[in-house]
Amino acid sequence: MNRRLWAAVRRRCSSWLGALVALACAGGVLLGGAAQARDDTAQALAGRLQALRATLLASPLGVPLVVSSVEEGDLVHGEVHALLAQPFDGLASRLNKPREWCELVLLHLNIKGCTHEQAAGRDWLTFYGGRKVYEATADAYALRLAFTVVDAGADHLHVDLNAASGPMGTRDYRISLSAIPAAQGSFVRFSYAYRTSALSRLAARTYLATLGRDKVGFTRVGMGSDGQPQYVAGQRGIVERNAVRYYLAIQARLEGPALPPEQRFEQTLQRWFNLTERWPRQLHELDRADYLSAKRRERAEQVKLQQTIDSAGRRP
Repeated sequence: MNRRLWAAVRRRCSSWLGALVALACAGGVLLGGAAQARDDTAQALAGRLQALRATLLASPLGVPLVVSSVEEGDLVHGEVHALLAQPFDGLASRLNKPREWCELVLLHLNIKGCTHEQAAGRDWLTFYGGRKVYEATADAYALRLAFTVVDAGADHLHVDLNAASGPMGTRDYRISLSAIPAAQGSFVRFSYAYRTSALSRLAARTYLATLGRDKVGFTRVGMGSDGQPQYVAGQRGIVERNAVRYYLAIQARLEGPALPPEQRFEQTLQRWFNLTERWPRQLHELDRADYLSAKRRERAEQVKLQQTIDSAGRRP
């Protein structure tokens, strides 16, 4: 590889990896077609809550949160199960709206903007992914996902976001969120994954050998000689960190009080940063001031992009 191309890969690989927002929709026990649909029903989710309740309440993460991941061939899949204090009816009434998803995903370090529109008879979200520091949406990767509310009943919410292809030859994108009422508030399952390509795997190896060499995920894989827990690394570590970042964005957004949009966004920015700092080894990337400054600029650009779409008559 020539020097110029290598430098470009090194510069962009970390930003692209953080921007991937997907869950592969084919193959495997976890993700295969009808099996996945059954896994997201209210009954299946209630069974999963019963099976995980003790694990959730005794989670070593200090909160009722369980993180898992799978790497099988070109599929990388991360998943979060959690108990949230927020009542289910409030969660369901907000997370079934594309606009709400754009507000919460922008909290993620690598999301530079998000817009929503209606086209071809359905809802679409466009995520703009880039570096952890401020980056204009014009310089970011755009990923357009179909937004589908699979179920929005009195006791179950299931939302899917899908895209067939993405940057660097990646494919089979899907985000899936499902939730049911629980005694503690709500039980949430959030899934995040994608299918990699040869180029994306090269970018990942470059990132993991340089900027991400000390990064780990949340799954414990053993104990070190010093008696400290060892955590999963590599591609699984990447997908676990991003799954948790998105989940914490959901939590921060749901906890926000009823304020005007700008004040509410400011409050959720602060809350998201505080939540991620619980696990600095996995999630710390920027100082608070740098994070807030970048997100305020990116939010202003997002509002302008959305106003352009709305004025063109493609508003949901």
